[in-house]
Amino acid sequence: MCAPAALMSSEPRKIALLVGNNNYNKSHLANCVNDATDLSIELKKVGFSVTTQTNVNYEDMDRGIENFADDIRPGDFVLFFFAGHGVQWEEQNYLVPCDDDRIRNSTDLRYRAVNAQRALELMSDKDPFVIVYLLDCCRTYWLPSLARSRAMEISSRGMAPMSATGGSLIAFACAPGTTAVDVSSNGRNGLFTYHLLQHITKPGENITMLMIDVTQAVATETNNKQIPYTTSSLRRRDVYLVAPTTQNPHPNLLVPKVAQFSFNSKMNNSYQLNHSTISTATIPENQISTQSSIKPQQIQIKKNKFQQFAITVAGGNGEGQELNQLHRPWGMFIDNDKSIYIADPFNHRIIKWKLNSNTGQVVAGGNGQGNQNNQLNEPRGVIFDKKNNSFIISDKGNKRVIRYFDQNQTNQQIIISNIDCWGLAIDKNGFIYVSDLENHEVRRWKQGDKQGELVAGGNGHGNHLNQLYCPIYIFIDEDCSLYISDTRNHRVMKWEKDAKEGIIVAGGNGKGNSLNQLSSPQGVIVDYLGQIYAADFMNHRIMRWCEGDKEGEIVVGGNGHGIQSNQLSFPVALSFDNEENLYVADYGNHRVQKYEKL
Repeated sequence: MCAPAALMSSEPRKIALLVGNNNYNKSHLANCVNDATDLSIELKKVGFSVTTQTNVNYEDMDRGIENFADDIRPGDFVLFFFAGHGVQWEEQNYLVPCDDDRIRNSTDLRYRAVNAQRALELMSDKDPFVIVYLLDCCRTYWLPSLARSRAMEISSRGMAPMSATGGSLIAFACAPGTTAVDVSSNGRNGLFTYHLLQHITKPGENITMLMIDVTQAVATETNNKQIPYTTSSLRRRDVYLVAPTTQNPHPNLLVPKVAQFSFNSKMNNSYQLNHSTISTATIPENQISTQSSIKPQQIQIKKNKFQQFAITVAGGNGEGQELNQLHRPWGMFIDNDKSIYIADPFNHRIIKWKLNSNTGQVVAGGNGQGNQNNQLNEPRGVIFDKKNNSFIISDKGNKRVIRYFDQNQTNQQIIISNIDCWGLAIDKNGFIYVSDLENHEVRRWKQGDKQGELVAGGNGHGNHLNQLYCPIYIFIDEDCSLYISDTRNHRVMKWEKDAKEGIIVAGGNGKGNSLNQLSSPQGVIVDYLGQIYAADFMNHRIMRWCEGDKEGEIVVGGNGHGIQSNQLSFPVALSFDNEENLYVADYGNHRVQKYEKL
């Protein structure tokens, strides 16, 4: 079963900015100031330095956010809360100040209201430990100086979806495009904030689990008429408003596998975080410690289930080079808009498929096989470097790793040469990892490196723990532990940072189709609970393992080699989207399959 890891040794500095607006010139609200004030009291109890703004005009609100962002230091725990009116316009959300009568047209929104995405990005640019971004502003609202046209009403009901920047969690009081109840049963707070206040100071309450508790409470009270909405790109597992303690542990404390935190929040006797669902296990108080190991029989882990009949989201029209076709897709990644970027090696291109599109768009290569700046030669991997706003491509046939700064193919840079490059990964520091099939090793490359630093293998091909044999796909986690599909050894290896040898975390029992075996594993990814997903290439299935398990389980596929929607044909790359759906590059069927989370 999954065992815990050590908790953080020290807490980050905790700072919060809370804004509550009641006194709108045209559409007064009753509880928003109370919401900000009451939340301020609770956050101060648990060590936050809190700035509170109430009933502010645009200039003060905008200045307050900029000053708050300027004060953020790298590694801070940042919380932002807004209660008041919000409006969406052209797919952007705006937080409305009290002097809303100054907004006379939609253009004024850009200069007289706060762009919620921009405010988030200002904070994110300071490299905090985490940002918790809470918006209780999903009320029906018309800008007072504009006619109440139907178009404006639609744009003003609730908020539009937002993109969570790296290391952030965004929570709306209700789902995008819907509205919230403005008052709770206590008559003092909005419904969302009332339930937030009930949970926010619980020790050991992981932030993701906390928001699930709040969501469940709001949904229950409103008979599912209001359901808060959370979107997350958290990269860490140790995110608490209040760190765990051993004095008063939750009676149903849960400890996931590789996590640096413990879960203890309840929702219908099941738990949800990112890529797994966890059911409660009652553990006697004297057996609980934030640092201790929980015996496998003391916890139960109920993992996510996926729809077994997949949806084809790219390709699926046979082998070919048309824009609605793929030719043995290999590597891929998925952005926050659910666009899929695919290494289409035998078409010598990188192709982007937007959500619900029937055709793709070439974003790199596609000009025939070659080594010119606008050409690729059997590209095998593609990743996105957010820090440098660029694509990085494993151009295997040209034995180079190349960076594309735009999709017009006019600004490229060869960053690594003379390497048998296959898999790519990038860590939180922007360091690039490349699997070298010929040398049976993985190297880490910092900007300007000529040789790269050996981080795994490099001791010739073999099956010892310090060796690899044809490493292909790689995955890097938040702790810079490296997961490698060690293809010819039919296993997945984990190499912790600075380790001299790896540990076997999946397979390693010879080639075969038993549950404790893999056969030429390809794609490997790890979810936030440390559960390892491997594309079992020759067995046409996707397997899931917890580190330390003796055998894995079939997640999808495993129904024989075929073209049906419940079958795979030599699966390779794996990825999750931000709704935890699983994507598989189905190499032999020239398609990408999406398995929806149940």
